Amino acid sequence: MWPPVPGYNRVSGAGTGVMVKLPILLAVVLGIMGLPGRAEPPTRILIGEPPAPVVAGEVWLIANRWGAYPGLLVGTIRDGELQVRPNSEFPRYWGQASDYKVLVAVSGQPVDMPHSQSEDHAYGTVGRPEYLERFPVIYLSPPLPARNLGKDWEDALWEMGRPAGNTLVLPPPTPRTLRLIYPDGKPLAGTELHVSLYGSSENHCGVAVGIDLGGFTTDANGEISLLATNSALALNRGYFVESTGGPAGTMFSLMPDLIIGADQHITVKQLWTLPSYEYVLQLQTQDKRPIVHARLTACDNPDGCGAGCGPLYLIPESDESGVIRFRYQDLRELQSITLVDAAGQKRNLTNPEMRELLTAHRLHLTW
Repeated sequence: MWPPVPGYNRVSGAGTGVMVKLPILLAVVLGIMGLPGRAEPPTRILIGEPPAPVVAGEVWLIANRWGAYPGLLVGTIRDGELQVRPNSEFPRYWGQASDYKVLVAVSGQPVDMPHSQSEDHAYGTVGRPEYLERFPVIYLSPPLPARNLGKDWEDALWEMGRPAGNTLVLPPPTPRTLRLIYPDGKPLAGTELHVSLYGSSENHCGVAVGIDLGGFTTDANGEISLLATNSALALNRGYFVESTGGPAGTMFSLMPDLIIGADQHITVKQLWTLPSYEYVLQLQTQDKRPIVHARLTACDNPDGCGAGCGPLYLIPESDESGVIRFRYQDLRELQSITLVDAAGQKRNLTNPEMRELLTAHRLHLTW
């Protein structure tokens, strides 16, 4: 039994039989008609234990479209009272979203009324979006199915807290701990990363966007602690995924960020960095003369943005003996390697040559 909530009057038991049957009958009729049955939105929004009325807040509906995330103001909160905006007009291309989310922004202090009822970019990439700067506490719901166009946002709102009659009690932000370790249990220590409330990855590169919660540095145990609501989080720390394939039989692909759940304490085990090896290429012409001033370019294994190509960072040109010697993280993250001589002529390494370099870390090549 939930504790009583201030402002919520429990209906007496007298005459409740008829009142219970009417919603059930309505739900049956809606089901027969093929119409979605939606819960009425709460009339009061409280927060914390013991619950207290939200002084000021806003409720937004966000469409997760391909690279664009329009937001629509669907309600405001003043002194605990939720006022739903009737007849809200959806922004252009609203129906093209993959899914939708509800964002609730709350404050313990009075705030000005919103300047706009819609936002072209409801998520931020660096820092909090301007329209949310007035609110210290933000909630983001799990995704709503695309088929309802977000019109079932009231149901998602109810699920973001504890219902009590016509009142919704939001849980306050709580301390959350994230521990980042390698597959062998070694901690990812002393590493900077950014954390966000997770909004969407619906874009060309599959990069997570959401509401920025700030930057953090992992301690000696690979842990960070933050105060956050019970929403899914995104870490903008890349990691590698191992799979079969590529010229060496094993390949590594870099993923841009990591999405984690809403649990209070989470341990994340990933391959955060690749080991480094000493590589040596011996280059010579058909008549056994050393090839000098040759350089390397390469293409990554495909990821969310496809394979990125360009010069390998900080790798020297071949010296007077035709040798390129360098230390680099496991080259099995590369799809292809190309030699470029001093005249600009190019030669792609064959699959057998790639396999030898990527596994033995040595290659004697005649061009």
